[in-house]
Amino acid sequence: MKADLFEKQLADNARDRARQIWLAGLGAFAKTQEEGGKFFETLVQEGRAVDARMKKITGEKAERAKDGIDVVRNKADEIRDKASGAWNKLEEVFQTRVARALCRLGVPTRDDIRQLFEQVDLLGRNVRKLAKATGPETKTKKKRAVKSAEAATVGKIADPIA
Repeated sequence: MKADLFEKQLADNARDRARQIWLAGLGAFAKTQEEGGKFFETLVQEGRAVDARMKKITGEKAERAKDGIDVVRNKADEIRDKASGAWNKLEEVFQTRVARALCRLGVPTRDDIRQLFEQVDLLGRNVRKLAKATGPETKTKKKRAVKSAEAATVGKIADPIA
């Protein structure tokens, strides 16, 4: 009997515990429903605050990065300008030395060649003018010279002994 009583008491205790656990679960569920909306709103507000802080931090970092990029860009422009100036000076020195060497060798410059072309054009125009002016006289002289040459040839053929 004592064993039955002990078993019955254990079963009652287990049922009571199970009932308490069940009621605790129901209480937690009710509390969650009741305060769940408030808790959700609290989480949303905290999320907004974190989002604002993150935006501020990333904005500041982006601004610093932009400033750094501008500094680097300015430095690159400065270096490019210096390099360009150095190349221009080097090119001028090279051209001057080549021009001196060509002058010593007697190689005509572009201006010398241009002047020669102008002189050749002028001479060509003068020759054409002279050709037009002496055109008729030249034709008669040519005809006389041709007739004299023909007469001399005919005379030699007619008088083979002479």
